[in-house]
Amino acid sequence: MKTRSFTFLLPQEILLGPGKGKETGKLVSPIGRKAFIVTGKHSARQNGILSEVCSSLTESGILYTVFDDVEPEPSLETVDRGLIKARDENIDMVISLGGGSALDSGKIIAGLLGNGESVRPFFDGATLPSPGKPWIAMPTTAGTGSEMTSNSVLTDYRRKLKKSVRSRFLVARMVIIDPLFTKSMNPFTTAVSGIDALVQAIEAYTSPHGNPVSDVLSLEAVKILWYHLPSAVDTGEQIEYREFVAKGSMMSAMAFANSSSGLAHGFSHIIGPAFSIAHGEACGMLLSHVIRYNAQVMVQKYSVLADALSLSGENEKEKVESFALAWEDVMRKVRLRTRLREFGVSEEMLAGVIREDNIGKNILDNPRPFSREGMVDFLKEVV
Repeated sequence: MKTRSFTFLLPQEILLGPGKGKETGKLVSPIGRKAFIVTGKHSARQNGILSEVCSSLTESGILYTVFDDVEPEPSLETVDRGLIKARDENIDMVISLGGGSALDSGKIIAGLLGNGESVRPFFDGATLPSPGKPWIAMPTTAGTGSEMTSNSVLTDYRRKLKKSVRSRFLVARMVIIDPLFTKSMNPFTTAVSGIDALVQAIEAYTSPHGNPVSDVLSLEAVKILWYHLPSAVDTGEQIEYREFVAKGSMMSAMAFANSSSGLAHGFSHIIGPAFSIAHGEACGMLLSHVIRYNAQVMVQKYSVLADALSLSGENEKEKVESFALAWEDVMRKVRLRTRLREFGVSEEMLAGVIREDNIGKNILDNPRPFSREGMVDFLKEVV
């Protein structure tokens, strides 16, 4: 049997454990003496995480500047402002502290330093010519996976366009995962970020770009998140469940960063911004429909997932349907919505939502092809 070649990229260092955040200064001190911290407008400051990280840097003699202008869907303008500030401060490293938006913003700012005056050419397809500054990722949610990926998801609000800037130079120099940082997440945020991670793991396993290493990681991530995410949503104060979800999210991110996401993520990037639906909730809402749509071309992969979760079924077809039904049950357990109509979206509102410029590669690469009309019909099934 011919062995297919593949490349597997990971950050140079990955550290996971309760209390790692308090060691930030010691951990990053070999990298440089001046840090640029990229974070959101409120959360990290209000819950004390930013103060904890800054204190640790100070104790290790590391100077820092805080850039806390990042919005939930980071814009090109925000990235450019951060880039100018980081360049003016002559920093040695960029530390992202927060959820996916802070991670994506800090990642691209680090990559751009020394490579350009603005993110816009790279958003439009230009290639980063060389490594920028070292990027350290410190996620405060467990789900986006941006700490492991080589892409930054940004939004051009003037063109109403959301897409990724991709480069191997965007892989993190260091990832610090402290499950204690996720304790401040409310049940809804815990649910949407965890469901995002779980969908990523499932789609990594069924990806046409997967490999033996990503398959092992994604299967284990699915089992961990499937069984422990509902408990983290219900009893988030128990660090044991936070640790399980952080570990599952980490493994999921390792897997999909080296394979690809799929239809659920592709369509969520369309309906999420269009109808103000949280990304993780949109992914979760779509997944059971993706499973059923792709069943005829992915029956074996879905059947393996069903077996890994001890789901019932006399044959592969029954196991796939059992998997789809069980997924809808997981969504209900974490109290997320499963239909577009629950957001006030009707079939008529979907007519103009699919455009040439928002059909992502993960939709175009789907093993079962779509026509443009088929994409709209698919979304109508979710109403």
